[in-house]
Amino acid sequence: MKQLVSMRTIICLLALTMVACSKKSTTTPNTNPANTNGTQTEVLETISITNPTGSTPLKAVLFIPSSSTTVPAVIVQHGSGGLWSSTDASNTQLASQFNIWIDSFRVNKIAALFIDSYTARGVKNFPNMAPPENIFLAAEFIRPRDAYAGLSYLRTLNRIKSNKIALLGFSHGGTSVLSTMVDAQAVSKTTWSLISGGVTYTDGVLPPAQRPAEGGFVAAVSYYPGAAMFSYYGRPGTPSNGKYIPYAPILIQAAGKDPLYTTLYTNSDNNTSISAYDGLILKAQQSTLSAPMSMHIYNDADHSFDGVTGTSEDAKANLLAKKRTLDFLKSYLFN
Repeated sequence: MKQLVSMRTIICLLALTMVACSKKSTTTPNTNPANTNGTQTEVLETISITNPTGSTPLKAVLFIPSSSTTVPAVIVQHGSGGLWSSTDASNTQLASQFNIWIDSFRVNKIAALFIDSYTARGVKNFPNMAPPENIFLAAEFIRPRDAYAGLSYLRTLNRIKSNKIALLGFSHGGTSVLSTMVDAQAVSKTTWSLISGGVTYTDGVLPPAQRPAEGGFVAAVSYYPGAAMFSYYGRPGTPSNGKYIPYAPILIQAAGKDPLYTTLYTNSDNNTSISAYDGLILKAQQSTLSAPMSMHIYNDADHSFDGVTGTSEDAKANLLAKKRTLDFLKSYLFN
């Protein structure tokens, strides 16, 4: 009888162990287990989301910090170098720049979705591309649709505050941020085009992406973007030409030595010359519908200063810009 009781006890213990182990291995964000104190554990995994312009799903990296409550989130759009480490041919290891951002989001209890806009479209990197070659992956109207696909995905997760999601982008992704945040209905027109080298392109050029009926992003930060956008929103130096109307606040982080910032355009409104950044902000100010836009300029920094470490001017700009970015985002995500 003692042997029989012992065997039954062992079987029960084994069964309980198997159940416990099966729960521990669950990785679905919605059902991630809680610790004994009620805190849900951290999630860091590669997922797939809907590709809004193609049949191949987009890869993305989802990060959710450990938390006992729902958390706000940020969607991150990479630059022309892509989302993955340049030494990783498998496209599974994040670039160090984005691992650093995960560390910052972890400390501040902010979730993040890093969207890979390139791999599904057969692209490794996308530097200095102009129309018509860039149209299939245009920052002005293709990648904003990726951002909204990510927004829709995050809103399916019960650990995310669905009305507290912001947008962050760098370089080509920074340009996408500027265009994602536009009020598509307020700037609506019949024909959209891109202009490059004096040639106007309309084939394949889509109108701006529409924000969802349930609302768009609460705020956005754009690092060293291409703000001229091939005249998609009108001539870049002339505020009165075309329309650019953002629906939520935008912060631009500009590198003072970056040609994307230092290149000047003719302002036909007053016969002066201004940067595309200043031109876009002034263009937004033409409408009372526009949300506020602000800009910080890091005078001695070059393009791509984000993630730079050490004592250089780029490293100094990186630290200050990151603090300002987090402060700006938190003012909208936690209020």
